[in-house]
This record gives sequence, structure tokens and C-alpha cells, in this order.
Amino acid sequence: MEEVLNLVKEFGLSLVIAIGALYALYQFFFFSIREVKTTFEKRHETNAKNMEEVKVSLAEIKSDLKILVEFIKEINKKRT
Repeated sequence: MEEVLNLVKEFGLSLVIAIGALYALYQFFFFSIREVKTTFEKRHETNAKNMEEVKVSLAEIKSDLKILVEFIKEINKKRT
């Protein structure tokens, strides 16, 4: 505690508070980046798996639509 008081005496209260605030922001910033990075990595992996499932489903729907369009064309040909 005496160290802090000596710093305040030597450099002034505003400078010591400013340096303390910058240190707190530094700690918060880098802690946040590490936590957010791991969270985003997990979400990215999950979203990549989901996108693969969507691509497969979309391909299945596309093939079903092609079959349906061909069926409708055949029906229209028979009518005319």
C-alpha cells in the first residue's frame, strides 16, 4: 500500500489512476478476446456442420424438383 502512496506522491493521483485504468482495460480487452475467440471457434465449427447439412438437403430438394418438373412436362404433353 505504501508503494501506491509513494507513486501518488511522486507522479500525482491523476496519472496513477490513468495508468491503473489503462491496465484494467488492457486486462479486460485481452481476456475478452481470448474468451470470444474460443466461443466463435465453437460456433464456427457448429455452423460449418449445419451448412453441410443444408447443402445436402438443398441438393435433395433440387433433385426432387427436377423430377417433379419432368412429371409435369409429361402430363402437359399428354394433354396436348
